[in-house]
Amino acid sequence: MATEVITDYLTGRGTKTTTENLNRQAVLWCPVQNELRRKNLVPTNNLRSIFRKLKGFITANASGTTQNEMILNQLVLLIITKLYDERYFDAEDFADFRVWNDDAKITAKKIKQKFREAKTRWKSIFDESDEITLDDEVILKVVTQLQRFSLEKSPRHAVSEAFESIISYASRSLQGQFFTPANITELMIEIAKPNECATIFDPACGTAGFLSSGMFHVWREIDGRPISDEAKNELKQTYATSHLIGMEKDSFLAKIAKAYMIIIGDGKSGIFAEDSLNESSWRSATKAEVLGKQFEIILTNPPFGKELKLRPTIAKKFEFGNKIELAFVEQCQKYLKDGGTMGIILPETIFHSLSNQIVREKLFYGHNITHIIDLPHDTFRPYNNAKTDIVFIQKNRPQQEKIIAIKVNEIGHDRSGNQKFRLNKNHKLSDLVADDVPHIIRMLRGEQKVDSDFIKTIPASKLLANDLLVARPYFIKSDNKKLVSLGELAEDGTIEWFDGHGSPEDYLKGLGEYPYVRVKDIVNLEVAHNRLDDIPEIEYRRLWSPKKALKPKDIVFVRRGSYRIGDVGMLYEKDMNSVLTREILVIRVKDDNPHKLTPFALLGFLNSTFVREQINNKVLVDTTLPNIAERWKDLRIDVDNENLRTKYNTAISKMYQQRSSFWNGYGKIFGVNG
Repeated sequence: MATEVITDYLTGRGTKTTTENLNRQAVLWCPVQNELRRKNLVPTNNLRSIFRKLKGFITANASGTTQNEMILNQLVLLIITKLYDERYFDAEDFADFRVWNDDAKITAKKIKQKFREAKTRWKSIFDESDEITLDDEVILKVVTQLQRFSLEKSPRHAVSEAFESIISYASRSLQGQFFTPANITELMIEIAKPNECATIFDPACGTAGFLSSGMFHVWREIDGRPISDEAKNELKQTYATSHLIGMEKDSFLAKIAKAYMIIIGDGKSGIFAEDSLNESSWRSATKAEVLGKQFEIILTNPPFGKELKLRPTIAKKFEFGNKIELAFVEQCQKYLKDGGTMGIILPETIFHSLSNQIVREKLFYGHNITHIIDLPHDTFRPYNNAKTDIVFIQKNRPQQEKIIAIKVNEIGHDRSGNQKFRLNKNHKLSDLVADDVPHIIRMLRGEQKVDSDFIKTIPASKLLANDLLVARPYFIKSDNKKLVSLGELAEDGTIEWFDGHGSPEDYLKGLGEYPYVRVKDIVNLEVAHNRLDDIPEIEYRRLWSPKKALKPKDIVFVRRGSYRIGDVGMLYEKDMNSVLTREILVIRVKDDNPHKLTPFALLGFLNSTFVREQINNKVLVDTTLPNIAERWKDLRIDVDNENLRTKYNTAISKMYQQRSSFWNGYGKIFGVNG
């Protein structure tokens, strides 16, 4: 029988139950009793499944409505109507959001009437043109599915996941809009630590994840005070309605954000459907609330991507208006109070690439950098393939001596978006979600001992000297002071290196006899020969140069690619007439070097687990592809460890001789060099 796992966020544990049990009430399509008291509505953990079924049903049965966003908008209007019916009427009253007399026409009429009431009361949520336009039979089925459940009584995580499931269907058509996972919003809120006096602003709020997480953080503090429940409720309501400000350009997302905030805390009044970068287009109410103000905390995950371009009239208002995400950084800093905290999620390339050095100098180094956070590549997958990181700053404050670096290895889901579980001691899947964030949060709270695999303090002077705002490279373990870097080996004459030759014209591949070696061809410590890539002599001569003439026992090292960075191999006689792509580095060990290092020993060092771990922490995403760039020179090896050197040299030289004999025999039989 199929099972579903409901996850407790802070423990990271999942409770398994059968899908049949979860859906027993959720999947009944037949009308139930016509009179249903509001007090008898029941909570559910399964709203996500319910919303998904409703979306599918509307898509299959609604006439005249085929566009995804139109369908989802109709579903949201019905959900808000349901919420309104729960919110403003006595618990002893009968619900109006129900099936009436088992009649589709009467039910649809009642629901539309209730929607108009909600629209009048919650004017800020709706567009003037919003109307429920679904067929009567479709409305009947939707009401049948939802009528017995309470949105307000359902757990917050269930409501959040349900609304996220709606957006996930629309995400392909929403430019640059992707959810910030709930665990990441919780982590950023834990670092920002809002109090009841601090206003939180998110200029790209999406479905209000940062605002809702911040609100609950403050509410937990209020709950811990020795005051009456009435006083607590008053403080909570005041905070929700006056200290949470969000802007969202997409009106559909803004509508969902407002609906979600109504459910969890009635903070809808602070959400505005506006383009936060275009102040001149703001409505008067928005200007009155936001324009010229400055906020204590700004947390955001702005849209980004090369296909997203600001209009020239807007872009010219920003120093870095050529990139929308950098324009958001500038706008955030404009609206941040001196001493205020900003946490922002951005593409990793901004935090390390040479082309963005001026960006780091002008937007980050003039402020107090407090935290840098490395996120896994799967964080926004499957909706967005970007590798992102987080930086926290305090505006216009001197740089503190130590910066907290955080490294998240597991985010709770895989690249397909499926929940990911840890293995138990028997190497079988457990019910423990593979998510490092809850542990990191407990470390930050002092509830759990700090693990240096996840949190480190690094000298600000080191970060600034490296001009590197990515946390990952600072987690390399190098307690052995005898280790020597490859850069130092190059300086003392032990090794020399050069890039690959380049790439041939595509139309010439497969039309010759000279091997063209790509990243994928470095396998099993040697070069595989793919004859489909062979190029003619004239192209080989164009790419070849005396400075890049290959020699047997040269080591090839992948330094740029989708997933093969750090793979190494050694060249044989068969490889001498090859052309290597520039993503491959050639390293040559020089004779009579001061460390008595051999090519075989170096190959062993580079293929060791110790060096592979270093490589994993030094590979950064540059534009779209992972790249170790010049950081390969920082890889450190125990080159003067004679025992290890001898071990590698003896074993690998023997293997090399055996493979050389094989390739020589192969060439004699078939008349080719591999």
